[in-house]
Amino acid sequence: MEPKESLGQRIRRIRLQQGLSLAKVVGDDVSRAFLNQVEMGKARPSIRVLRILAERLGTEVEYLLEGRQAGVERELSLEKGRVLLARGEPNRALIALRPAVASYDWPLGTDARLAQAEAYMALGRKDDAMAILSKERNLIELYNDHHRRERMQTIERGEHFEFKGDPVDVHLRMADRAQRAGNDHDELEHYRAARVLLEAGLPPRPPH
Repeated sequence: MEPKESLGQRIRRIRLQQGLSLAKVVGDDVSRAFLNQVEMGKARPSIRVLRILAERLGTEVEYLLEGRQAGVERELSLEKGRVLLARGEPNRALIALRPAVASYDWPLGTDARLAQAEAYMALGRKDDAMAILSKERNLIELYNDHHRRERMQTIERGEHFEFKGDPVDVHLRMADRAQRAGNDHDELEHYRAARVLLEAGLPPRPPH
C-alpha cells in the first residue's frame, strides 16, 4: 500500500507536475522559503495561504488538505469521455473529459489525461498527445502502475487500448490486484465493470 501523502508532499507533487517554480506559485503573497518549508513538512500554511496555493496550482483546498477532490463530477466526466472515445468520437470525448483532465487526484487525473492523449492521437494531433504522455510517464512510474504503463504504451503506438481475453475475468483479476496494492479506486472500478458486464449477459470470449 502506498504511504499516505502529506500536505507538503502533495503541494510539491502538483507543482512539479505542472512545471511551476516556487516563485511562480507564491507570487508576491508569501515567500519562496516559506513554501519550501511547507513542502518539507516544517511549516503549516493558513487557510488564506492554502486558498492562494490551490488557485495557483489549479486545484482545491480540500484536495490539498485531504488528497481527494469532489469526485462525482470528475468521475462522470472521465467515464463519459471514455465511452465517447470507444465509440469513435474523439472531439466529443475531449469536451467531456475537461473537468477530469484538470484533476490531480490519483489515478483519476492520470486516467483522464491518458484518454485525452488517446483522443488527440485519433485526431492526428500526435505532438499534443506525446506532450501529455511525457508528463504522465513520471507519475505512472512513481506509482509503478503496470496497467497504466501498458495503456500509455498502447497510446504511444497509436493503438486503441483493449483488454485481452474474457473481459469479466480480466476485470476481476485486476480488482484482485488493486486490492492487494491497496488501491480502492481501481478495485471499485473493476468490480463495477465486471458487474455491468455480467448483468448485460455478455458471453465470455473464446480462448485465443
